[in-house]
Amino acid sequence: MKTEIKNAVIFGIVIIIIVGVISVILSSLNSDTQTTETTHEINSITKIDKSKFKKAPEIIGITHYFNTTAEKLANEIKGKVVLYDIWTYSCINCVRTLPHIVAWNEKYSDSGLLIIGIHSPEFEFEKIPENVESA
Repeated sequence: MKTEIKNAVIFGIVIIIIVGVISVILSSLNSDTQTTETTHEINSITKIDKSKFKKAPEIIGITHYFNTTAEKLANEIKGKVVLYDIWTYSCINCVRTLPHIVAWNEKYSDSGLLIIGIHSPEFEFEKIPENVESA
């Protein structure tokens, strides 16, 4: 009986060691794969061909500017990634996205992101510049 218990314990220890070795081998293979994938992703990001990017379309039909002028805006756009945020102040979805837009501006403006808000009124009361300014 003692021999059977001794053999079972030794067999259990051998199985645990084999499982541990296989686990270490598989985790090192996974780590190498992740490192290779990360390196490939970084290399892909640094090799972006910017000539294929579309230029920001010219803004036309603006009846009133807030916080800028047409000339100043044209100069600010040069060399930037531009996000046009088309909104209206009485739209609940527009209001709900505002914290995200502000966060993107704080996080990415130093990296070349320029966010331009374009108020596109739907109702007559939204067309009054003073109402937009006070909103």
